Amino acid sequence: MEFIIIVLSTFLLSTALFVFWIVKGGFNRKFLYTDNVWLASAASVLNIISYSFIDMPLWLATPFISGFIIILLFTVLFFYRFFRNPHRIIPGDQNDIVSGADGRIIYIKELEKDQIPVTVKKLRIADLSEITKTNILKRPCYLIGIAMTLFDVHVNRSPIDGKIVLVKHTDGTAIGLNTPVSTITNERNTVVIEREDGVIAGVVQIAARGVRRCIIMKKPGDIVERGSIIGKIRWGSQFDMIIPRNCEIKIREGEQVYAGSTIIARLLD
Repeated sequence: MEFIIIVLSTFLLSTALFVFWIVKGGFNRKFLYTDNVWLASAASVLNIISYSFIDMPLWLATPFISGFIIILLFTVLFFYRFFRNPHRIIPGDQNDIVSGADGRIIYIKELEKDQIPVTVKKLRIADLSEITKTNILKRPCYLIGIAMTLFDVHVNRSPIDGKIVLVKHTDGTAIGLNTPVSTITNERNTVVIEREDGVIAGVVQIAARGVRRCIIMKKPGDIVERGSIIGKIRWGSQFDMIIPRNCEIKIREGEQVYAGSTIIARLLD
């Protein structure tokens, strides 16, 4: 009976932890049925072993010891998921634009010619006018925002084949995104990629709380392949993509996408 109580309480605590991060951290709901089940099962085994070999009352084993083990395993799981760099198979052909980041689509905006884009996250606005230094806005385009959670892969990839024509780093603060000015003042990187036929795409890394590690591994003049790694964000939060308007959008708001392996749009002839 005591073992059943330990198992049930462990699953309850683990589920509560994942529900919190789904609601507050934007985690994908699938983690509730995958990582949560794995973590709760492993924690239950460790809790039962601890209770069997260490003389302790049930009220101490549950929830205190159980809670400690759950948090410890969750931390290990987080570091594994955050720093992994899985192999990605790049689908489609050169006219298929792939996602530059793992995460959830938070908006798909249509921008008109010469309109300065803004990125909106939970009603906060960040001016991305540095992109106007290129001709990327001389034609209508789409602005697509991707929210990256702590469990997402934080390696970023090129959405198209082409040459890097701009790498612009904007130094800034590292305050929380719950502060209205944060997405204006926080660190970011802007990268613009141009194909030989003149097709242009831009990506923007935006840092989050405590983050000063937006990293671009390429420089102007470098040739990149569609789906190849161009950078990463340490503890990052958001990744914006700017693509031509003459595209058929393949994703929708709220959808989970994966860098290099999710086709977000296809260029029309």
